[in-house]
Amino acid sequence: MAGLAAAYALARRGRPFLLLEASDRWGGVVRSLREDGFLFEAGPDALLTTKPDAIALVRELGLESRVVPTNTELRTVYVVKGGRLYPMPEGMVLGVPSRWGPVFRSGLFSLGGKLRMALEPLVPRRAGGGDESIAAFVRRRLGREAWGRLGDALLGGIHAGDTERLSIQATFPRLVEMEAKHGSLVRGFRRGPKGSAESSAFVSLRDGLTEMVEALVTRLPRHALRTSAPVDALAPAADGWSVRVGAETIEARAVVLAVPAPQAIPLLRACAPAVADELAAIRFVSTAIVLLGYARGDVAHALDGYGLLVPRTGGQHTTAASFFSTKFPGRAPDGFASLRVFLGGDHDPGFAEGDDASLLDTALREMTPLLGLRGQPVYARVCRWPRARPQMEVGHGERVARVDAMLGRLPGLFLTGAGLRATGLSDTIADGTATGEAAAGYVS
Repeated sequence: MAGLAAAYALARRGRPFLLLEASDRWGGVVRSLREDGFLFEAGPDALLTTKPDAIALVRELGLESRVVPTNTELRTVYVVKGGRLYPMPEGMVLGVPSRWGPVFRSGLFSLGGKLRMALEPLVPRRAGGGDESIAAFVRRRLGREAWGRLGDALLGGIHAGDTERLSIQATFPRLVEMEAKHGSLVRGFRRGPKGSAESSAFVSLRDGLTEMVEALVTRLPRHALRTSAPVDALAPAADGWSVRVGAETIEARAVVLAVPAPQAIPLLRACAPAVADELAAIRFVSTAIVLLGYARGDVAHALDGYGLLVPRTGGQHTTAASFFSTKFPGRAPDGFASLRVFLGGDHDPGFAEGDDASLLDTALREMTPLLGLRGQPVYARVCRWPRARPQMEVGHGERVARVDAMLGRLPGLFLTGAGLRATGLSDTIADGTATGEAAAGYVS
């Protein structure tokens, strides 16, 4: 997606380019599947409406009439505790309470944990600045129980990572800015803009996010697009850069590497070894998503929300599950329900690389008692993402600054992609667009 966004920025500026895609399809981790009457997403399932670049791109591509919001009536997210499902208290945003009534009525936290959260507005700002982990940030502001029972599963689950290692500044800069500006997360959310009950923080497209990929590709010059064209080597040339694709050598004034760090490293090892070394320090972990379709009568749970989170203390391999046909109505045939079950990540290294049968068996075994599943699913598919989830750990911002400084000494070489300045679809589109604009400016 970063490469498509960069190419679209170049096309809008009238700059000639060649877009090389290693695989046989466009879109990277974006992949919508319409099978047996179900519409699933094998990767990301939505765009965040508060991120303007992705939404602006959807409008510019003429897809505004195709936008579908998440369910605005059934928004509950459940959290597993002691083998039972507890609703996350209403009014919580990224695990931060904005209303105290639902928190004190919740069975998810102990009285001591609730009282500690209520003290958050009195916690002083962190002195000295600098980066810190998500875990340290949440424990400092909201307490250990808020982190262990909710914050770790919610904030760590979004990135499939270990909150003891992930950088709060790189992953959730909004929370850092809120503490700095308001001195309190609770005050910050209360003073921030209020969404209406009818508004949705996430949207998709009627036929899935692949619609956006297809619309992007049709806006690009056909002669400038190549799939199944992996780049084998990259080197400086007399008037720019030399790119080798199989037996062909392509000369270019500028090159945008729009790939995750693991794919960029071998291309940079010879021409920019220091950049390659910095990228090698960014860890990527493997995840898997098990897609399930059930007859609605074979699921006892009401599925009256977006899904469930599984804290590490639950001792399960699954980290979360999305009630997909509730989150986006119409994604399953009438009388059926669809689920997406997430496995793997930093806390379960290697597990997502097991065979399909074992991953499916694990998802069914662990979801059955929580959701009251009966019989076998009418649809089941395992989607794997090996080493596809970047871990933006403490100090990531400083690493990116060093990479940018090095790239400044390599005229005509630009770098974008998940795990560098962005993670998540909306941010990746924004960074790819900005990088394409920078490349267009350079060649002009």
